[in-house]
Amino acid sequence: MRLAHSSWPQVSAYLNRCQGIIIPTGSTEQHGPTGPIGTDALVAQAIAQAAADQGHWLVAPTLSLGPAQFNLGFPGTIGLRASTMMAVVGDVLNCLTAQGFNRFYFLNGHGANIATVNAACQDFYAQWSLGQRSGTAPCCRLRSWWDYPAPDQLRKQWYGSWEGMHATPSELAIGMAVLGEQFPNDPQASIQIQSPPQALPEGYAQSHAGDNHLAAAAHRAQFADGRVGSHSALATREQGQALLQAAAADAHRDILEFFGSP
Repeated sequence: MRLAHSSWPQVSAYLNRCQGIIIPTGSTEQHGPTGPIGTDALVAQAIAQAAADQGHWLVAPTLSLGPAQFNLGFPGTIGLRASTMMAVVGDVLNCLTAQGFNRFYFLNGHGANIATVNAACQDFYAQWSLGQRSGTAPCCRLRSWWDYPAPDQLRKQWYGSWEGMHATPSELAIGMAVLGEQFPNDPQASIQIQSPPQALPEGYAQSHAGDNHLAAAAHRAQFADGRVGSHSALATREQGQALLQAAAADAHRDILEFFGSP
């Protein structure tokens, strides 16, 4: 059930049985020479919808813009400032809370959203902590799809260290499954990525977790084609279908627990 496809009476009826809503979060940024710029949003939305279909839950419109300043050296990237992202999330939470929602599940597809969404949720809770709002405060939860156990196991099994951090074969594989024939098809770019990128230095992934990268010029100078240690050419549509199903199943279980928790 999609919020954007529903009428207000349908949403009102939904609230009578469930006060939880799934909010996919992604980004609009380059994903290497062959990956769609909207990969993060497309993947998060597809997993969210597949999980929601299993639980008959409501899915909010995808927040498809996120912090991505480090990728602004690549044409097509649109990045929000962290403060802008926090303000958007805060407005979404306040609007939906006023209508009766009290469980907000952010299904995330972009590393740089983690810190900003979690910070926005803390500011949201502060309204109750400081006595500005009364009653029981709603609850928020953020999960990045790659952290679910089943898809994480598949990523490690199929790609190992060549999963990397950006334009990963796992996210591009899911993009292939979602977009089908609409997935970008540039033979020259496909040939370009047959060679693996430069391997990431030891400890790089840990110190740059959450897309904690430098400014755009330095980032492009270090990762000229946009791949951050990720061998994108390893992706296949069949793998993407398996990853999507695995992530949706894990998401369904996690959302079921969260929406039912006190």
